[in-house]
Amino acid sequence: MTYQSQLTELKGMIEKIEYYKYTTDALIYWDKITYMPRNAIEYRSKVMSFLAGEQYRLLSDSRFQKLIRFFNGNAKNDFVTNAMIRRLIRNSESIRAVPEAEYQKYVQLIAVSEQVWAEAKEKNDFSYFRPYLARIFKTFRNFAEYWGYEKDPYDALLGYYAEDLTTETIDTMTAQLKPVLIGLLNQVEEKNKNGSAPKKIDIGPVSREQQQAVWTMILKKIGFNFDSGRVDIGSHPTILANSPDDIRVVNTFSENGFWGGIFNILHCGGRGVYKQSISRELMGTLLAESPTFAVEEAIGRFYENIIGRSKGFWQYIYEPLTDILPQLKTYTPQDLFEAVNHAQPSLIRLEADELTYLLHIIIRYELEKDLISGALDVDDLPDAWSSKYEEYLSIRPEHDGEGVLQDIHWAAGYVGFFPSYFMANVTAAQMAAVMAQEIGDLDQLMQQQSFGKINDWLTQNMYCYGAVYSGRELMEKVCRGTFSSTYYIDYLRNKYSEVYKLF
Repeated sequence: MTYQSQLTELKGMIEKIEYYKYTTDALIYWDKITYMPRNAIEYRSKVMSFLAGEQYRLLSDSRFQKLIRFFNGNAKNDFVTNAMIRRLIRNSESIRAVPEAEYQKYVQLIAVSEQVWAEAKEKNDFSYFRPYLARIFKTFRNFAEYWGYEKDPYDALLGYYAEDLTTETIDTMTAQLKPVLIGLLNQVEEKNKNGSAPKKIDIGPVSREQQQAVWTMILKKIGFNFDSGRVDIGSHPTILANSPDDIRVVNTFSENGFWGGIFNILHCGGRGVYKQSISRELMGTLLAESPTFAVEEAIGRFYENIIGRSKGFWQYIYEPLTDILPQLKTYTPQDLFEAVNHAQPSLIRLEADELTYLLHIIIRYELEKDLISGALDVDDLPDAWSSKYEEYLSIRPEHDGEGVLQDIHWAAGYVGFFPSYFMANVTAAQMAAVMAQEIGDLDQLMQQQSFGKINDWLTQNMYCYGAVYSGRELMEKVCRGTFSSTYYIDYLRNKYSEVYKLF
C-alpha cells in the first residue's frame, strides 16, 4: 500500500473513533445532565459502557496500531499528521493500558455514581455516596499504576489532564501562592469588618426568562456564535463540544443566583468561543479540540475573571444589561465592577470570589493527593475537608452538601483534574499580560466596543491550532515563555489594592 492510501485508511478509522468519542463524551452526556429522565440512568449507563467498549476496541485494533507505528516518526509526515499521530499514541496508550473489562466497569460505575452523588447532595448526606467514591478512588489508584509514573502516583493522573504537569510543580507554586492569598484575604477581611469594603449588590430574585436573556446577551457580546451552539439549563455548569459547529453550553439556574449564573456563562461561553474558533480543517483528526483540560480552563478563567471582573467589561455590557434589568440603572458600571470583586471566605467553590477561589482548589488538590496515596481514607474525607476549610478560610461547613458533596468532579471520574483549575488561573493572568502588551489595554478595548480584537488575537495565537501543539507548547507559545506565578500574584495585588484601597 502507498503512503497516501495508508493515511486515508488511518483517517477513516480516526473518524469512527471521533464519532464514538463525541457521542459518548458530548452528546449523550449533554442529554444526561439536561433532559434525560431520572429513571433512564440504568439503561443509559449500559449504552455508555457499550459505546466506550467499541471505542476501546477501535483504539486497540491490531491494524490501527500497525498504522500508528508506521506513521510514527515517518519523514513524509506533515506537521498536522505528526501531531495527529502523537495525540493518537497518547490517547490509545492511556486507554489500552487499562484492561478492557476494567475500563468498561469504570464507565458504568461513573454513569451510576453521578446519579447517586446528585441524590446524596440533595439529602446533604455523604453516606449515600461514600461506597461509590471509595470505588472511584480505588479505580484511579489502579489507573495510576497502569499509566505509570516516576515519583508520585498522582503524577499519572495529573498527566492525563495536563501533559508534563507534576506534583512537584504544583507544590512549588502552591508554596508561593498560598501565603500571598491568605495575606491578601486577611487585609480584605479587615476592610470588610470595619465597613470600608465595596458593597455587594443584592437585586433579589431574577426570573428564569430574565437570566436567560442576560446569558444570551453576554454570550453574543463575547463572540459566541448561536448558529454553531446553544445554551440550556442543567444540573452543573459545563460545556460540551461535538465539533466546532456544535457547542452545548449548560448553566444552572437559581432565582437568587443571578451573579453566579453570569460568571458560569462567561466561563463556559468563553470555552465555547474557543472551540468554535478551532480550524475546521482539523475535524476528523482528533485535533479539533483543546490539547488539554488545563488549556481550556485557562480560557474559561480568562473570560470569567480577567474579562468578567474587569472595569471595562461592566462598561461594555452596561446598556444592554440595564435594558433587561432596569433595576440595575441605580448603579454605575464602577459600582458593578466593585461589587463583583467583593471578597470574603465562602464554603462553595462555584460561588467563591476571585481572591479565595484558588484556596478552594488547593484544598481539593491536597485532599485528592492524600486519597490517592492512601494517607487519607474516604471514610475520613468529610472531617478532613472541614478541617482544611477552617485552616485556610476560617469557616466550616454545616453539612455535607456545602462541604464534600458540592462538586461533581469525583463522581464524574475527574480525579486529578482540580490542578488544571490552578494552572488555568496562573496562565490566564500571564496570557492577559502578554495580550495587553501586543494589542493594548483590555479595559480600553472593551470601553471602545472593540471586543473583537481580543478574540482575533486569541484565535490567531491559540484557538485555530486546536490540539496540533501539546498543552505546554501551546501555552508557552501564547505566553511567550515559561509559566510564572508572578503574573497572577501581581494581577491579584493590583486589583484588590484598587478595589479595597489596600495600599
